[in-house]
Amino acid sequence: MAMAEKTIRERFRTLDSLRQSKVSRARKCSELTVPSLLPPEGWNEEMSLYTPFSSVASRGVTSMASRILSALLPLNDTPFFRFELRSGIQPEQEIVEFLENISYQVYNKLSSKNLRETLFLALQHLIVVGDCLLIQEDTLNFRVLRLDQYVVRRSVDGDIQEIIHLEYLSKGNEENAFEYYSTSVDDRSRKGYDTIYCRMTKEEGDEVWKVVKEDEEGTVVDSGEFTVSPYIPLRWSAVAGENYGRSHCEDILGDIQALESYTEAGMEGMAAGSAFWIGIDPAGLTEIDDVALAQNGSFVPARANDVFTITPSGQMNSQIQSSQAAIEMMRRELGVAFLMDSASIPSGDRVTATAVRTIGRELEHVLGGAFSAIARQLMKPIVQRTILLMLDNQEIDPKLENAFEEEGGLLSIEIVTGLLALSRESDLTKLMQMGEMVRNLPPEAMALFRWDIYNRALIMALGFDPNNWVKSEEEAKNEQMELAKIQGEMANEQNLQQQAGGAAINTAAAAAQQDIAETGGQNIQPAMEEMGMM
Repeated sequence: MAMAEKTIRERFRTLDSLRQSKVSRARKCSELTVPSLLPPEGWNEEMSLYTPFSSVASRGVTSMASRILSALLPLNDTPFFRFELRSGIQPEQEIVEFLENISYQVYNKLSSKNLRETLFLALQHLIVVGDCLLIQEDTLNFRVLRLDQYVVRRSVDGDIQEIIHLEYLSKGNEENAFEYYSTSVDDRSRKGYDTIYCRMTKEEGDEVWKVVKEDEEGTVVDSGEFTVSPYIPLRWSAVAGENYGRSHCEDILGDIQALESYTEAGMEGMAAGSAFWIGIDPAGLTEIDDVALAQNGSFVPARANDVFTITPSGQMNSQIQSSQAAIEMMRRELGVAFLMDSASIPSGDRVTATAVRTIGRELEHVLGGAFSAIARQLMKPIVQRTILLMLDNQEIDPKLENAFEEEGGLLSIEIVTGLLALSRESDLTKLMQMGEMVRNLPPEAMALFRWDIYNRALIMALGFDPNNWVKSEEEAKNEQMELAKIQGEMANEQNLQQQAGGAAINTAAAAAQQDIAETGGQNIQPAMEEMGMM
């Protein structure tokens, strides 16, 4: 902190003054798309916002945000991340199953919170404004702060070094949680709230994030440290040396402004083109007041040639048609820019891997890497902090306490969104090819193949939970023991039957010999038929 800046409030104002051009551009983009995302300075809920003449850009923002969200968080009940052992470690079946169970525990925890709706709002901010601050509370709930509610300072490499954001604490009720309202630094309309300035820093070489909260007078009201930051400052596209990002709408602002101007002019032209007036010949016999004051259907003393209709000239109609053509052209241009004319967004309870792949490739192709950057800077920190909080709450195995450390940890977190989202389909293809190859190997080579791990990987690539489809080692062992028991009982029963049959045959043979000796064999055939031997 500079010497002249004695409080966090002063530091906030210093950093805020350095980004005014950025905020002005962002407000212009918001005004023409979704005005509520970044309203004018000093705005409150009692004021009205600008209403754009065209809704194409607004619908485009919603469509693109929905499309990106479908790629980041597909509705297929499969985690968007996976845990992998660091290189050089051979995974055992027990370890693989353990990591899969942990990934589903973390994913189910996140799914029970407001992650999806918060990410949708954050994506809207990124598309329109270019920046937003995502905060993950200790309760694992999420919230989004607008660009004018925080300031950020980055290193040359783009790493976060300082964040200051505003909170509003209710007066007279110390137990109230922090509530988030106005965006203006100089807002004095909320007399029932105290402004709190929250500053988080992590300089080069630091291992933890340091957080300090001060009131407007500079009195420290709270402080602490975080190993994993609860603040995730996001930006759409990064420019080297800049603390804030550039938005998608900023790149196409010219088209948006053109459509707005054309639509406004077209609406005014159509209003003018549909207008008409009643003309009265000043040299005629018809009185103007008689026509103006007459009721519909009443009798008026007039001459037909004295009354006529005045309408816009045909030249205006041609101008209106030209304006309509320009509007349609700009609509098509913006439709392409916002991916509104692309393949439809998958709906329903299950999204296939093919659909995710199609959306991911399309986003990556059109957005030029912005999609992958968002996935990387957004999803991994969320998983890291969720694991940390679940460990603190004893909701997952404590053996994972130090497993994810950057240095010395055994596990790493791999996010399967962005370009990596395509890996599930690629994994499936490769797994099927590997299965066919192994089946063509000699029996002695097939015997060495880990079919247990292969089956689980194949099921995961299909988007299913292997635990629901693959038996555990204990279940398989118990079933084998039960099957062996049943087979043993059946074999004993067959032996008994064979022994009983042999005894019957021996008895019949002895009786036949005796009959032959006594009667010459007259009773042999009836006896064998009775015993079922003939």
